[in-house]
Amino acid sequence: MRFHILRNKLMTRSLTYLTFFLVLGFCPHTTVQADEGNIYAGRKHVDSQSIENRQIQFDRVLMLGAAGAAIHYVGFRYFDRAWYQGQKRGSIRWINDWSGDTYLNLDKGGHLMGGLFLSSMLSNAYAWAGFGSKSAATLGTLTSWITLLEIEMRDAYYAQWGFSIPDFTFNTIGVIIPLVHAASPTSQVVNFKFSYWPSQLYIDRNKRAQEPVRPHTHHVIDDYQGMTFWMTFSLREHIKNHVNIWPKWLGIAVGYSAIGLHGSNVKSKGRFREFKDLPNGKPEIIISFDYDIRYLPGEAPWQKHLKSLLNWIHFPAPAIRIYPEVRFYPLRW
Repeated sequence: MRFHILRNKLMTRSLTYLTFFLVLGFCPHTTVQADEGNIYAGRKHVDSQSIENRQIQFDRVLMLGAAGAAIHYVGFRYFDRAWYQGQKRGSIRWINDWSGDTYLNLDKGGHLMGGLFLSSMLSNAYAWAGFGSKSAATLGTLTSWITLLEIEMRDAYYAQWGFSIPDFTFNTIGVIIPLVHAASPTSQVVNFKFSYWPSQLYIDRNKRAQEPVRPHTHHVIDDYQGMTFWMTFSLREHIKNHVNIWPKWLGIAVGYSAIGLHGSNVKSKGRFREFKDLPNGKPEIIISFDYDIRYLPGEAPWQKHLKSLLNWIHFPAPAIRIYPEVRFYPLRW
């Protein structure tokens, strides 16, 4: 119960912040523009000198501060009433769920991507306000980390929730990635994306929930069997001196997914798994092509912004699963 409530709470908060930054993203020059060689998830970068020489626009800084304060106040007031009504503790309840028995640690991928997305959007917002690339990335990382820490600390003192060390570890890794990319432009060849296709656990949820009960998932946010988290690699800059015909928009991705999960908030492997007659869930490792959507036609600001947002998604591409068994997919989300 605790995990279901917490995930829905975090998703709703994330959507609140996302709504603001999507609107903000359509303001002129919100997205930092760039040359072809230095690309990063959702953004392209110009050379560091031209970015660092930008002037801070204090009216935009004030706008960001006011919007952030308003969202923070309204959001936490709402969740104080909606969620934080349970039994409080006098000390932190620490949770160390490293085993991955429930979702084979796919939920940690969600925390990494959530932290990365929030940090990237905030970095873009600070860049829109006139901060240089490294300064914007630093501020975006700190603001995101403090926001996620505040959420986790509120959970920490409630008996039905608690402070999940693994979740916050992956939150932290996610928010740091934009800062690493700003400090080391060569690291921008590594990226992270997400894909989803509803699993049978979700599609047939009503039928599966009837007697006799079978593994099922009632909510999309719990449908981890339909999710894949991808680490992508841009190959153009590494092989262009050897293979000039390699398309600049084509990369390689390594995906992590799972099969055989036992449904929402129940253990999918180990001696305490929910359905003893079923085998343990298994992780999947997939290698696939990946498309850089930002190379699609369209140079208007709104088109660039839309392409940068779509580039967070791994679109269907030929793929091969290398674990647990080898399997070829003509197209794989």
